[in-house]
Amino acid sequence: MTMSDVNIFDRPVLNRLYRYGCTLCKNQDDAYDLVQYALEKFLQNPPGRKHTNDLAYVRTIMRNRFIDEYRRSSRFPEESYDDESTVAMDESSLEDIVIAQADLEIVWEILDPFEREILYYWAVEEMTAQEISSQISVPRGTVLSRIYRVRKKIKSETGGGRLSGGYKV
Repeated sequence: MTMSDVNIFDRPVLNRLYRYGCTLCKNQDDAYDLVQYALEKFLQNPPGRKHTNDLAYVRTIMRNRFIDEYRRSSRFPEESYDDESTVAMDESSLEDIVIAQADLEIVWEILDPFEREILYYWAVEEMTAQEISSQISVPRGTVLSRIYRVRKKIKSETGGGRLSGGYKV
């Protein structure tokens, strides 16, 4: 099955889009809104106009919308009053979840949205530098240098690249 054969409304694909939205937004509600907006735009697409890769097209819509919102929020900052606490489901791995969440929060705070996007594609979606470059429309060398800078930034901020969960950057 190629990427052009993917049904954009399958649960695993929607979950991947949601994770991508979370990567960009750092907020679950904003990620849901971003996915919903992108799918609405996708459905409004005229029937005669087909894209070779629907998933890439929806991700592009999400990315463009996020950039628009990011620019708007930087001009007009908004203060959030939401409680973003999480609930662990499995008590046996509660410590691992807390450690992984703490590590992710550290990494997410030190990276800007575009660095988080590169990290998401590289680490979560396991895309190659070439695939990432075609997804975000930048040269492969730029992607490689951004990955290098992200790893270097994480290493310098976390004291040698070791996170509390034992993960090595």
